[in-house]
Amino acid sequence: MPATMPVSARQEDQNERANLCEVQRLRSHLEKAQGTLRVQEQELGRLRLLQRELGDSQRERQVLSEEKAELQATLETQNEFVRSAGLQQQQLRTELSRLKQALQAKEHVIRSLEECLRDRGVSTGLSPLRQELEKTLFQLQNSQSCEGHLKAEVARLRDSMETTQGQSCLKEEHNRSLGEVKRLKDELQLMEQTRRGEVEGMKKEVSQLTKELHQRDITIATLSGSASSIEHQLRGEMERSERQAADLKVAQVQLETLKIENQHLAEMLERVDSRSSKRGDSSLASLRESYVSSLSSLEQENQQLRQELAELRARLEASTQTWQDKYERVLLQSQGKLSQLRAAEERKDAEAQRQHEEELTAMRAEMQRMALHYEEEIQNLQRKFERPSEPPVQRPSDLLHGRSLSSGSASAASSSSSTQGEAEGKGVRVATDRAPGRHVEHGSSSSAESQYLVGRDDGLQEARCASSPADSVAARFLEEEDLRSQELLKRLDSHIQGMREDTTKTIRKYLGEGSGPPSL
Repeated sequence: MPATMPVSARQEDQNERANLCEVQRLRSHLEKAQGTLRVQEQELGRLRLLQRELGDSQRERQVLSEEKAELQATLETQNEFVRSAGLQQQQLRTELSRLKQALQAKEHVIRSLEECLRDRGVSTGLSPLRQELEKTLFQLQNSQSCEGHLKAEVARLRDSMETTQGQSCLKEEHNRSLGEVKRLKDELQLMEQTRRGEVEGMKKEVSQLTKELHQRDITIATLSGSASSIEHQLRGEMERSERQAADLKVAQVQLETLKIENQHLAEMLERVDSRSSKRGDSSLASLRESYVSSLSSLEQENQQLRQELAELRARLEASTQTWQDKYERVLLQSQGKLSQLRAAEERKDAEAQRQHEEELTAMRAEMQRMALHYEEEIQNLQRKFERPSEPPVQRPSDLLHGRSLSSGSASAASSSSSTQGEAEGKGVRVATDRAPGRHVEHGSSSSAESQYLVGRDDGLQEARCASSPADSVAARFLEEEDLRSQELLKRLDSHIQGMREDTTKTIRKYLGEGSGPPSL
């Protein structure tokens, strides 16, 4: 036992040491993994920063490319200006060289003259000639400077003339655009008048349909009244026939009682005959005669009652048959008229519905076409008003400032044209989304009109941001026109639905009353 204890203790110590080594090894691996994770996170953060810097650099590159394009444009303009200035300088140099050559030739001539005069001894008269020559040179320089000033003034006058011409062109364009706006307003007023006329025609047609419906209701009421009167008459005839049948039964009962009494009297007569055979012939003959006379009178009354009963039955059957035929004929006529009225009403409703749908589709197509036309006109007018005028020929001192202004206006014009292109693209997308809506049925016309109005309102609001007051007036008029047409469509739908419900109620009512009498 003492030997085994140290062995087990050593094994436990070894196991603990192995476990501690394993734990330390795992801790070292964990620390290495955490370190690698930290390094990766740092690398990821650095990469994110690099990505942001890359995005910023790309944006800066884009901005720099735009600035580079602008600078290239300005550089091209400056190069053109430098070329023109170089050409002018070269021309001036050639002119200066020519003038220098002329002056040198003149000086050479003057010197030759001076030498000749000096040789001849006339040197005193050269000083005034030299002064005159200097004076002419000074006048020549003054004339050259005046010529430069005059050229600058001519250039300035040309610039002012070009600006005035541009302003006059803009005024003419503005007047033309005002005339176009006036023409568009006249066309809109004409369209409004035609639409009002169409609405009035539709109102008249609806009133005519209501009058026809009331007339049909009146005819149906008269037919129902005549049917009810015939029904009352038939009921009275049936009551009379029932009373006559009761009288007939009473007469039959009386006849049966008479027959029974007759049989009883015959039996009594036989008994009396058997008893009175022993009596005298005179009393028997008188009794027999009285019995025969009473029997013959009873038989005559019975025959008369039978004839009256047969006649009464024949009359009752004939009257019943005639009234039944009359009632069936009137009922068939009323049902035929009701079916004709129903068919005519359905045809009228279908025709009116078809006409309304055709008119609505035509109105929608016309409104869409006019809206697209007005939008194109408005965009054309915007382009005409926002088109920058070309810069005039300026002096060299003002050319760089004008180039910078023209580059700014060109960038503004490019941004405005891009916004106009987006608005136009949206308008086209609205038109293409709206084109399939023409074939939608009448039940979903309000939803299609709302989509159409929302789409076109978006396009108009985008185009209205940079439009003139005339454009805003036209857009507002188009919006009001769309709202009025939508309200008219809703009213027409509700009115047609009400007419259909009233017609259905009336037909059901009178058909229910017409189908009631046959149950009797």
